[in-house]
Amino acid sequence: MGTHDDGRTRAWEAAGRHAAALVNDGDRVGLGTGRAAAAGIRALADRVADGLRCVGVPTSKASRALGRELGLRVAGMREPVDIAFDGADLVTPGGLIIKGAGGAIVRERVVDASAGRFLVLVDGPKVADSLDAWGILPIAVIPFAADHVAFALAELRPTRRAGRSDDNLVVMDLAIPAGSDWTELDGRIRGVPGVVDTGLFRVDPDDVLVGTPDGGVRPLGEFAREARG
Repeated sequence: MGTHDDGRTRAWEAAGRHAAALVNDGDRVGLGTGRAAAAGIRALADRVADGLRCVGVPTSKASRALGRELGLRVAGMREPVDIAFDGADLVTPGGLIIKGAGGAIVRERVVDASAGRFLVLVDGPKVADSLDAWGILPIAVIPFAADHVAFALAELRPTRRAGRSDDNLVVMDLAIPAGSDWTELDGRIRGVPGVVDTGLFRVDPDDVLVGTPDGGVRPLGEFAREARG
């Protein structure tokens, strides 16, 4: 008998295959970080094994290691990428997403912002009407300013993660009060000296691919309408 996790894995694999199928020969491809992105990297490697030529631009050391293990040609960030795919912690029907559980916020921002098309790979449990369902906003901070940032944002109860990001940044999780205007609050947080980036992203809902346990993929808008009944 399959488990709930099996269903989620199948959903991520479906979204990953769909994203990999959109890569054209010769593309530079942004490789995201996390379980859904890893499914996309594996699907891309399958296409490369069948003759596709592309170069992967990883957003983390983990994604770079996986890409190399699977035989992908990988490179650093220089010119823009043609297409990128990544996962998310939560996404709303309007295209607001939270990223950063894996701590790769800054590299993800750089790669994804350069992409001709940026695809977000999720499954049903990661779709919610409001970001309040997640309630946490990760931020990346330069180490020198970490105590200062924590003090300046004390009302958001910052929790510092152990270790550092791949770029030697401190990652903190902020507790966002329910009912907050996430976009307005994000702007204020970014204004605190020492904050390098936050995990709030905005994407085109048509570029959010929702995988399902039966191996299907639906665009975010269609999935959200079906979920509402």
